Amino acid sequence: MARTRTSADDWSARNPPATPADYRRARAVARSVAREYRDRGATSVVLGGSWARGDAHRESDLDVWVFGMRTGGDLLWRPPFMVVVDRRSVRAEERRLRTPPHIGGSVPGWRVARPLHDPHAIARRLRAEARRFQWSTVRPKCDRWVAEQVVRWAEEAIKLVRALATGNLATAAVQRNLLAEGLGFVIAIHRHWFWDSENEAWERIGRAVGGSWGAAQRAALGIPRGSVATSCQGALALYGATAEEIGPLLRPDERAIVANACRVAGVPGPATSRPSVRKRRR
Repeated sequence: MARTRTSADDWSARNPPATPADYRRARAVARSVAREYRDRGATSVVLGGSWARGDAHRESDLDVWVFGMRTGGDLLWRPPFMVVVDRRSVRAEERRLRTPPHIGGSVPGWRVARPLHDPHAIARRLRAEARRFQWSTVRPKCDRWVAEQVVRWAEEAIKLVRALATGNLATAAVQRNLLAEGLGFVIAIHRHWFWDSENEAWERIGRAVGGSWGAAQRAALGIPRGSVATSCQGALALYGATAEEIGPLLRPDERAIVANACRVAGVPGPATSRPSVRKRRR
């Protein structure tokens, strides 16, 4: 069977950027969904995601956050949109705005969120809290989380080496993907960076970090192309580059675990002094 190559223009034609008319339809559907959940007892309903930020594509789903109901999720079809309803608790949402693995996405998400039904100002209060957020208030907590994550990923790096050694390339590819995904968010929190959406998080983080870390990330993701073995080596290099940067945050026992994983992977170990690469952003 002959292979056909699909260009970026072809993909864009399937899901083009949303037009002003698309935004009007999306917000009308979001308001209708808000009324449905208001009538079922919701105390607050919010439009988030790309339709709130203003960077949606025509096939982007509508992200609707609902408060005051039992937590969970609903997937709705409201032509021409898929609506992803996330039923949340206020207390959990307040924690997300201060918890390292969630800060990077939750804070910018709330800063642009659009309340649809908010008689008790729940959403407006959370949005105001996000807009006041400063990284300095959570720096020790973020540093500890980053260190713990790099220690956790040591096991996955060793598993990847084992998979390569035994020729289990499917397993190796899965381990590679786990490292390439997880370490991007680790380095973003370490450098106190936000990401507006996971749709573009890895590109933005890779470009922002650059250097050996960015090159290793691209290799791990097979960009522009590479064998499974080559991309797995890129994932191990990515772990080493991350460990090298966050080394000063590690406790002695943690350093020993990470250094051993780097030794097995054949990549540089954790540094002992803090490099001058940290950038603070509100």
